[in-house]
Amino acid sequence: MALIALATPRNDVVEIAGPERAPFNEIVARYLRTVGDPRQVVADPNAGYWGGRVEEQSLVPLGEARLGRIGLDEWLRRSPAA
Repeated sequence: MALIALATPRNDVVEIAGPERAPFNEIVARYLRTVGDPRQVVADPNAGYWGGRVEEQSLVPLGEARLGRIGLDEWLRRSPAA
């Protein structure tokens, strides 16, 4: 992200993402486990996102993306929240 932020403006969209894909409820559940939060995450397939319907591909890059090299579990281990 730092390389993109410091680069010459492209006047375009730059997609960035982690190296793994997972449903959002799984990501939240992994975070909660890492911080010792016992709450259970329950997915609601009818829940909206800012008034819109969330599809399987809604919150992930669809074209070429710059992928990070650190997976979620490693990132969580390094996080001050852990």
